[in-house]
Amino acid sequence: MNNVVLNLWVGLAVGAIMAGFAAYWGLTEHVSWILRGIIAVVVVVLAVTCAWYDGRWDWTGDIYLGIWTVVAYVDWKEQIIPNRWVVATLLWGIISTPWTDALIIHNGLTALGLFLFYVLVYVVSRGGLGLGDVKFAGAQGLVLGWPQGLLASLIGLWAAGIYSLLLLLVFRRPRSQAIALGPFLVLGGFAGLLGVWH
Repeated sequence: MNNVVLNLWVGLAVGAIMAGFAAYWGLTEHVSWILRGIIAVVVVVLAVTCAWYDGRWDWTGDIYLGIWTVVAYVDWKEQIIPNRWVVATLLWGIISTPWTDALIIHNGLTALGLFLFYVLVYVVSRGGLGLGDVKFAGAQGLVLGWPQGLLASLIGLWAAGIYSLLLLLVFRRPRSQAIALGPFLVLGGFAGLLGVWH
């Protein structure tokens, strides 16, 4: 129970910070206070849910929840993941991870592998995948390590594929319509974060 309460307070703090710094989200439009409040509530609910679901959930994960919730929204809205959120992910990963020689190797190789895989997809798709997605996937790999980084990426790609099929088959959207991959990478990242403590 103490873990849930701690994550409630941390989630409230992170949500408030994310709402307060909405001008730096990377959007070209004004972010309303209603939207800021919704983002803050989402962060708090995620923080409390993760702590309730997993007794070993660490409050440091709440920072990722805040950063990645904003990443999901900005990419969905404007189809771009600003570099500041990739850097924020990397910096918090470096600060919050109890690094050992094995972790440096595993997480570094996971980050490099995911980055190179997405670079290949970027080249093959001729820009169909954004460079922000490439960098963000690499940053997630550094944070999550092996095998959670791969799990996060697979979940994200599967979810994006299912969503694309729904758009094509149910909503009859054209095949040329682009979708934002960031929200799906974030979904996979949340699953990967839960896996880190197991």
